[in-house]
Amino acid sequence: MRSLLFLSAAALSLTACATTTTTQTTVYIPVAPVVTPSSLTPQPVILFNKTKNGRKLFTLNEEFPYCDPGTGKVIVVPRWYVTDFASVPWFGQSVIDPQGPTARAAIIHDYLYAIGEKGKREEADDIFYRAMISFGVDEWQARTAYTAVRTGGEKGYGLKDDWSFIDPTRPDGVQPAPFPKPKTGAVRIMSRCAGFKDLIQTGWRAYPIAQPVVNVPPPVTVTEKTGPADWVQDKLPWPKKKKDEKK
Repeated sequence: MRSLLFLSAAALSLTACATTTTTQTTVYIPVAPVVTPSSLTPQPVILFNKTKNGRKLFTLNEEFPYCDPGTGKVIVVPRWYVTDFASVPWFGQSVIDPQGPTARAAIIHDYLYAIGEKGKREEADDIFYRAMISFGVDEWQARTAYTAVRTGGEKGYGLKDDWSFIDPTRPDGVQPAPFPKPKTGAVRIMSRCAGFKDLIQTGWRAYPIAQPVVNVPPPVTVTEKTGPADWVQDKLPWPKKKKDEKK
């Protein structure tokens, strides 16, 4: 009993002593999204319930960058661009494998044909040929496909209906073009493609994807005053009353 009275008296006497003020501020820092480099060898995504003139349709779920070593032109096919490899005439279709490297070159060719830059069809065909070689297509296959587009590809150049896009996660929904059809397929020039791969590794995007706005709460500051009385109170047998607790 005497010890309790002693502690109570000590608590009252120490209340008048100096107190310590502790201030702690919590700041919320949003986590930046991880930026992964674009794939230089993307795999086309088939749209199972979509066809065009009996042809299967394919799209891309990421933008597809390519640099042509002959011209130094950086061509970036936007994500969701729809292709059916129709820029290659029927007698060259036998060498176009949708699951192989020829398909990647054909996507670039389809894209350049869809844009239909005036006076650049031959250049588009040459880029197609060099792309096939760059992706490891056999010479005879590349030559067959190239001959096909040179002799029979003119009718498919610059067609309005070829500028179409479909989100592969919503193949039945209407997907507007992300931007108006450009006048040229090149987004920049890099002499002999020097530094192109390094550029892609930085996460560079020709057509950046809009990131959702993150609402960051304001900083929270908590101030607490402590003193000797708090130490004594912790030793008492009865619980410490909260500041907002009614007496």
